[in-house]
Amino acid sequence: MAPANRQLAPFLLSLFLIYTTQFTTAVPQFLLIPDDGVLEQSVITTLLSGPLSGQDLLLVTDDHTQRLLDLNQVIEAAGASLTPVFLATQHSLLHTPRPAHHTKGTLLTALLLFYQDPTDFLLLLADNTNWNPSYLVLFCLNPNLNTTTVLSQPVVQRSHFILLLHPSVQADRHRIYAYTSLPMQVSGRGRPLTKAPMGLWTQHNFHTRQSLFQPRFQNFGGYVVKVTVLCYDEPFLYVGGKDGCQGVNVDALHILGDKLGFKFILSFPDTIAWGYKVNGTWKGLLGILKYEEKDLNLNVLQPNPERASDFDYIYPYWETNFSFMLMRPPPLPQWRNILYPFSTLMWGLVFTLVLVVPSLLAYLLYRINGIADPIGIALKIAGAIVNQSVPIPCEVQDTWARVWLMCWWLSVYILSSVFTGNLVAVLTVPAFPSLINTVNELAATNLKPSMADYGSFVPEALKTSQNPTLATLGKKLFLDTDLRPKDPYKFLISKVFEGTHALLVVGDYLRFTQSKKKITRTTYIMDETIFRNYMTWFLPQHTPYTATFSHHMTRLLETGILAKLYRDHVGTLITHDTQLYKNYMTWFLPQHTPYTATFSHHMTRLLETGILAKLYRDHVGTLITHDTQVRGDGVLNLSHLQGAFILLVLGLGVAFIVLLLERLTNKTPPSPPP
Repeated sequence: MAPANRQLAPFLLSLFLIYTTQFTTAVPQFLLIPDDGVLEQSVITTLLSGPLSGQDLLLVTDDHTQRLLDLNQVIEAAGASLTPVFLATQHSLLHTPRPAHHTKGTLLTALLLFYQDPTDFLLLLADNTNWNPSYLVLFCLNPNLNTTTVLSQPVVQRSHFILLLHPSVQADRHRIYAYTSLPMQVSGRGRPLTKAPMGLWTQHNFHTRQSLFQPRFQNFGGYVVKVTVLCYDEPFLYVGGKDGCQGVNVDALHILGDKLGFKFILSFPDTIAWGYKVNGTWKGLLGILKYEEKDLNLNVLQPNPERASDFDYIYPYWETNFSFMLMRPPPLPQWRNILYPFSTLMWGLVFTLVLVVPSLLAYLLYRINGIADPIGIALKIAGAIVNQSVPIPCEVQDTWARVWLMCWWLSVYILSSVFTGNLVAVLTVPAFPSLINTVNELAATNLKPSMADYGSFVPEALKTSQNPTLATLGKKLFLDTDLRPKDPYKFLISKVFEGTHALLVVGDYLRFTQSKKKITRTTYIMDETIFRNYMTWFLPQHTPYTATFSHHMTRLLETGILAKLYRDHVGTLITHDTQLYKNYMTWFLPQHTPYTATFSHHMTRLLETGILAKLYRDHVGTLITHDTQVRGDGVLNLSHLQGAFILLVLGLGVAFIVLLLERLTNKTPPSPPP
């Protein structure tokens, strides 16, 4: 080697050592940890003591993971952060029964640690319908494993939030990358983002639960939601519009689609059946949703335990009740109008008074004063009930008897005047029998409750009810199984008009049926209702975006948008059916008032938030309640005329006291000899 080269060699070696030393110190320490599980152990400990702390954690491992990691250290880290940890192996999770809160729920985080390909395990786990943790962490310890296949498993996609941690070893650098799954979105190559990168794992980047679990369904990427629907739930669903079906629910789905970036297509089944089970198989709309790869049902369906076990559903967005519609009874015969002013009890009391009070006075006068014609005296006194003016008989000279007559005449004057006044009303206005307005009254009649057999829970709930009245209605319930798509309630409404049946449907639908059929004057809806009906949307079981739909529908409810849509469609339906004009209400102020815009802005806010609708319902309820309490049913009862009877009783009592005093003071002449 030349002398110059020999002198240059030490210099180059020194320069190389300095360079490598500086490079080494500039590289983060976690990149240089050898592939012996130390880094993975550190990451798991950091997760359990940091962003995953405080909530239930299910830790699932395979055989290789148990040999690679020190699980005792993991448990100690969880214990220090007060994190409840449920340990399980893949085998025990598949074959050992566990409580439901250990395998699903919004408060459960499942951490799956695996080194070997877990595909076979995940296929078996898919048979467990209870497996659905809201938060799922997949930690792959094998850098050479294809985790895209793991993420594509349907059982993995059940979870609302997914985090995948996958190590990578390149150029002797050991790194861990974080991924999520966005199956609704597509990459630049047009492929679904089943494995979407979130970046390099560092404790700084992923120190909170929100940073670990990013929303997966903020954008559906133009996904087409397949919806099955029956357009027979006015005003929520009815025939019309560009989609073939319109209503509150269709408009709400359009709003969600614009917000989340999806489209939808409606399909209409041939048969009318909401959803029920036959020999373990779902029929109707829910059967189509479960077996024909549909994504959503928009009909007014209510959740129950049977449906909740096989389907997902959003938080209920509307509440109503089941009500009965009956035919208004025809007017009473004209000859009965003369009896209509008083109730049966009142007529009985009036006839009793006419017989007893004059007869008793005549008898006392006969016994005390010895009058010659007690029957004639009784008839003259009783004539006051029909406004017969008769002179006071000369036999009535005693003070007590005149007090008696005064109270009698005053009481019968009130009764005859009230009868005459009410008679004028009922002679000019047709009289109707009392309406059936309670469930007890309905159960006591021969009317049969009737429903369309579309799979509602109500028939079974009535039959098995512990309430004897509801159980009686359940025994008499008639179900119409021959439903016609164009007019499913035509037959039952005809039965209502025959006066033999009472139609049982959701109250909102009944009101619009009345308007649509123009039968508001010939039918009425009972005041008392049964069974609350909570409306929701159903989705296939384990749909990962159920919570997303639920959140946005709740927002539409809270902001008053659903109430606004409801009012709009109510106005549309009633306007089309009754051909009325719309009336736009406003407040007027003097011209050029500077705060007009301020008032307008805040009133619009009250409208948009639903506060005005709430005030409207409150005052409508108050007015209707007060009106019902005052008007009654037009027949005068004892409660209306109790003052006249109280006056008569008090007067008779005073007369007896005067009689007693006169007898004690010997002012009364002696009785005639027999």
